[in-house]
Amino acid sequence: MTTPRISRPKTAAEVVAGVKTLEQFGRALRDWQHELKQVSSRRQLTERLEVSPRRLRSSFKDGGIADAYLAGYACFLADKTGLRRPEWAHSGSRVAKRPWFSNVDRKRLLVTTPGALREHNIFAEPENVVTLRVGRPRKTDQERRRVNAARQRRYRQRVQEKLREFHKLRRALAENRI
Repeated sequence: MTTPRISRPKTAAEVVAGVKTLEQFGRALRDWQHELKQVSSRRQLTERLEVSPRRLRSSFKDGGIADAYLAGYACFLADKTGLRRPEWAHSGSRVAKRPWFSNVDRKRLLVTTPGALREHNIFAEPENVVTLRVGRPRKTDQERRRVNAARQRRYRQRVQEKLREFHKLRRALAENRI
């Protein structure tokens, strides 16, 4: 039995880390989708899509479906947000050998499946979890703490410099130089 993930995958490459079954892939993909909800800029999304994930085709029986779905989903997100599709998603080995349907209503899926998934021989209705926002991208708590600590250091340095100037001026007054 494999040990459970401690944190959710942040990138497409992390989705396939340690995955040994299609079920594990599905759970990892769902965790990644929860993480993608935090993405607020194109740059952040690009960072999460750019690194090529390892191929699962040879890892387990339905690994080709997982490869195709991940590539198709990455292309779907890129299309929805106006980004260039990731280079790794264009590989022929990331196309399912046979059409794969996410549910039994195949007729509806043939019509409603986005082109990005259809190109990878996957027929499903993917969830668009990315909502880009106007303005500055969100920062993590860790980034916020780091920026605040740097701001606090700069403030303390300015106060120390003013105190040095004050003491210098006070000594000059005490020596009646002013």
